[in-house]
Amino acid sequence: MFGLELLLIIRNIFLLSSIYATIVLVTLLILSKTTTWHWVKSIVNKKLRFWLFTHLVISVGLFIYSFSYWQNTGIGGHSQIPIGYGEYIQNEDFEMTYFSPSDNSALPTQTEFAIDNYKISGNILCAEISDDHAEKEKYDFIVYNLENKTFTTFSDSQEYSNYAKNHSLPMADEFYDFRQHFHEYLKNRPEWRRWLLP
Repeated sequence: MFGLELLLIIRNIFLLSSIYATIVLVTLLILSKTTTWHWVKSIVNKKLRFWLFTHLVISVGLFIYSFSYWQNTGIGGHSQIPIGYGEYIQNEDFEMTYFSPSDNSALPTQTEFAIDNYKISGNILCAEISDDHAEKEKYDFIVYNLENKTFTTFSDSQEYSNYAKNHSLPMADEFYDFRQHFHEYLKNRPEWRRWLLP
């Protein structure tokens, strides 16, 4: 699965690079007929070499971009959603969702949280800890400030609800699962990005 998705990304990059390199070359060809700039005429004399070089540069740029923070949503069975400030919510095969803060020095005991449902409000992640989590007996909910990298834990839903009311955060019944968040993230991307970028 991983290999197939990577091949599809490379195919899309190749097609987009071909289109963009051709547009650049055609633009320069048109420009060469209306200008006396020598550098344009020298490029036009080496069309194929220029097209191949432009294609390579654009391909490398698009490949790097496809794995950039806001564009990279995972590959294969591993999916992820960038949630701001360099953080991701990650998921394996739409089964196990977890959050691994980039600065885990603030974590109570472990380096990641298995979570069920969650919601992000501004720069705050509010999440329900999964029953599968090793530290489940200690707390059921977390609130993580993405900007300040600080945690607050809550032993039960009532404790979380009281905190949420006092801090204008979403209630637990407003949380939803990774699959819905993932589809919302993809759907909310601008239409031009879907067509013009890998």
